[in-house]
Amino acid sequence: MDNCQHCGWPLEQPYEIVSRHLTSEGILVYTRCACGTLQARLLGWRHPGRVISPCQAGPER
Repeated sequence: MDNCQHCGWPLEQPYEIVSRHLTSEGILVYTRCACGTLQARLLGWRHPGRVISPCQAGPER
């Protein structure tokens, strides 16, 4: 299991689901970590759970 590189939160347990979008490749899910970082994950027909955008630093709070 991978963890957020900023706070250590388990990436398999998203803190918040920001949005979901149905695409020809599967479902594109944008999630937010407890520390505010964003991740895009493709829940695809061919590559289930493939991370297409790793954690990016969130806005300063």
